[in-house]
Amino acid sequence: MVILGKGKVADKPYTMPYHAGQVYSIEELCYYIYNHIYTINEDFFQPALPVWLTEELDMSVLSVKLKYMIEEKHGMKDLVVAVLCSCDYYKEEEIRQIVDILDEITNLPIYKKKKIKADNYLRAGCYARSLHEYRKLLHGSFAINFTPEEYGDILHNQGIAHFYISSFEEAMEDFKEAYVRNHKSDSLQHYLWILLMLGKEAEFEAEALSFDVSQKEREEIRRRYQEALADFRMPEERKDDITKYKACMRQAFVY
Repeated sequence: MVILGKGKVADKPYTMPYHAGQVYSIEELCYYIYNHIYTINEDFFQPALPVWLTEELDMSVLSVKLKYMIEEKHGMKDLVVAVLCSCDYYKEEEIRQIVDILDEITNLPIYKKKKIKADNYLRAGCYARSLHEYRKLLHGSFAINFTPEEYGDILHNQGIAHFYISSFEEAMEDFKEAYVRNHKSDSLQHYLWILLMLGKEAEFEAEALSFDVSQKEREEIRRRYQEALADFRMPEERKDDITKYKACMRQAFVY
């Protein structure tokens, strides 16, 4: 997508923390924030941002303002509004809509905010950081605040993080326990897929039966699993590498 802007275009892009995207202008930065408002938090605004604004875009006024706000630990709304109001890329009404969304997020209970933070890391591919946050939610003082379904959803998301950075075995246990609590088909499917990945054919059949998965449904799970592997393209010499199995989790749904 081409983003038109009136401001200076940077020679060196700003690489956004934990999102890993790059922007070259204030308009691109505004566009990214506006369209990813649910997937950013205060950690998005790092000290490197004001430095980049000064050195690459000659926006010293905004740079000084953001530097102060970051050091004083201002909230998301103040930081976002400061950036969006620094150019004419969005109209006043559009900015007000974003402020309303931020107010909704601000008024959430702290344990729900912490889940959003963990989910943001997961969606951005920061699996270790998300895993750290999920563990605190599941085993800390906030755990009592979640319903069984919500607790199961956190286990499901933790399973995705475990899948990518730790082991299939831990992810398998997460998905199984998640399904017991949230009764969601995605959690069960991921659990059964990992059994297939680990070559546990007998256990796959036994567990599928214990969860009342019909023969037709089991065949469909096998078919979708094989399709996911077939869709994953990699050099022939790496076909046995563990990374081929991660094809199955590429579009895992984050609850």
